[in-house]
Amino acid sequence: MDDSTTSASGEIGSRVGVKIYRYRGIIKRYWWLLALCVGLGLAYEIWVIVSKPTRYVSVGKLSVVETGGDDNSRMRTMDPSWYGTIIKILESPAVRERADRNTTVKNPAFENLLGTVEIAAVNEPNTYFFAVTGTGRNPEFTRFYVDHAMEAFMEMRREEGRDAVRLRVEELVQQLERERGLLTQAQQDLDKFVDAENVPFIESQAAEIALSLSQARKDRDSLAQQIRLYEHLNEGGLLKGSKSGAGNDGNPDTKAGNGGQDKWIQAQQDLAIKEAELKRKALIWKPAHPRYQLLIDEIDRLKLSIEVLKAEAGKDRAAALARLKAEVDGKDKAIVELEEKARNFSKITAKYTSLKGEVTRRQEQVSQTRGHLDAIQLEPSRNEILAIRQKATGAVQEDRGIIKHTLTGIIGGLLLGLIILFLLDRADDRLASSSEMIEQFSEPILGQIPDVAASRTNEGLPLLQPDDERFVFAEAFRSLRSSLIFMPNQPELKSLIVTSAIPNEGKSTLCSNLGITMAAAGARVLLVDADLRRGDLAALFETDGRQGLANILRSEVPWQNCIRETGYERLSLIPRGPVTNQSGELLLKPILPKLLAEWKSAFDLVIFNTAPILATDDTPTLAPNFDGTLMVIRASFTSARLTRNALNSLYQRQVNVLGLIMNCVDTELPDYYYYRYPKYYAA
Repeated sequence: MDDSTTSASGEIGSRVGVKIYRYRGIIKRYWWLLALCVGLGLAYEIWVIVSKPTRYVSVGKLSVVETGGDDNSRMRTMDPSWYGTIIKILESPAVRERADRNTTVKNPAFENLLGTVEIAAVNEPNTYFFAVTGTGRNPEFTRFYVDHAMEAFMEMRREEGRDAVRLRVEELVQQLERERGLLTQAQQDLDKFVDAENVPFIESQAAEIALSLSQARKDRDSLAQQIRLYEHLNEGGLLKGSKSGAGNDGNPDTKAGNGGQDKWIQAQQDLAIKEAELKRKALIWKPAHPRYQLLIDEIDRLKLSIEVLKAEAGKDRAAALARLKAEVDGKDKAIVELEEKARNFSKITAKYTSLKGEVTRRQEQVSQTRGHLDAIQLEPSRNEILAIRQKATGAVQEDRGIIKHTLTGIIGGLLLGLIILFLLDRADDRLASSSEMIEQFSEPILGQIPDVAASRTNEGLPLLQPDDERFVFAEAFRSLRSSLIFMPNQPELKSLIVTSAIPNEGKSTLCSNLGITMAAAGARVLLVDADLRRGDLAALFETDGRQGLANILRSEVPWQNCIRETGYERLSLIPRGPVTNQSGELLLKPILPKLLAEWKSAFDLVIFNTAPILATDDTPTLAPNFDGTLMVIRASFTSARLTRNALNSLYQRQVNVLGLIMNCVDTELPDYYYYRYPKYYAA
């Protein structure tokens, strides 16, 4: 798994954890709302139980008859939708109307109770049974009505069955008449064709023609084979006595052919003898010997006889080829004539077969329709597959469902309460973690101060001490100090304002601890309490606050006389001074920029603690004169909307907002798992 996937998974897990934390906090704050909703749900269900009239239940049963119905009817029971259809019919107004009518006829005393019984049907799981349940106020009438509802249902099915059978019989009768008419027409067409074409004679002629055509093709193939033989043999080959030659075909030339063959053989034998004798005599006689010359003459005479025989054989082959080709042409003409006759007979035979097949098909249709008509029973009850298996039971009092209503009240109340809490969470835009701040604001988060409310005393939250045991708390301020010291694109940060959007966000305590942390790093720090209405830095440092910034701005005393020691090395304090309602006018006096310049030259860092932005206009008035402004946001307390409005007020005055500080962070959140190792910070 790569780093990006791991990071995405961690981010999703963190967001889920924050959401769980938020909902847990909402439940802790509004647990009474959940309890109220559950109580209301239980009260409503109790009212339903108490107000529900006493009702009685009676149950009857229908079932599928194993021996009833035809194959099609039984096949329908394999379709799940069939059961739903039966249930709908049992609960339909048509069955109720018929049951009301039968009830009125059989027992008029129950007429005033009509409409008081509810009928419900259900198919019992894995069975062919239908349970018909009636619920009403009168036990006797409830049982009576369930029986009549089942009877009304069966009457409707019997009537529907009879109607269906009657309609089916009518359809089959009409179909049978149509098919008989088509059969008669098909038989007439067949008879007419047989008479017109004399089909029996044509069938016998077609068989003879097929036999003649087969023999003609066989003879033609034999003649073609003889032609190929003559074409591939020369005169010598013919005279060597091929058994398939022209002399063996049964023609009148057979004797001539055999005589020529005998002469050819005799001449060849005589020539071979004479040549052998000449070869032997040549060893004894000289060529000029008279007998030697006589022997040569005999050999020449034999060769001449052979040549004559060859010439005669060539003439015989040409004559035989001409005769054979003439016979092949004759056979071809005969085959063409026979094929034409066969095609004509084949068309007639095919038409006859088609008409005969149509008659057979029509006969089968008539027979099949006749069988269907005979199979239909005119009594629909014999096709019915449902029957009343059990009459309605004695009506018993309906269970009020106390447990069910109680659970419904509890679950319904919880759901309602959770929905309300969800809506409250959607409307609550208070920020609980850094991940939510990042989603809401583009400003950087410079510090996250953990909640140390457990260390609070009757005098308030103690300030940081040199050997403070709140290790995580102290380390968070050191981290904030580092963020300010090493902040990019800020060459000089000698004057800061610490403010918030609304009161009670902890900015005074945060401002004091920031000054303590800066002084501990060796900087000369001046804290100025500029919240002229409710400033309390003097009380935090337990010093005299009777004279302070208000007196300085009125030019009543020089600022050097208002410097107070804080008990921390290199950290000085100018208290608020007397409370005034003219803080806005005092902070606008021209003396303030001069004082700020003097303080920046006398100290390394000047930190102003100012009033909340949305409470007064003091901070937006002051902030443009300072190098930077820090906005404090208290976790799970400050609204994002209000914080955004406060930031907009600063930006309208061209204030340099350095970033956000999140105060009172709950370290139990998934975002702050690293705060769970205080011993590491103490090491």
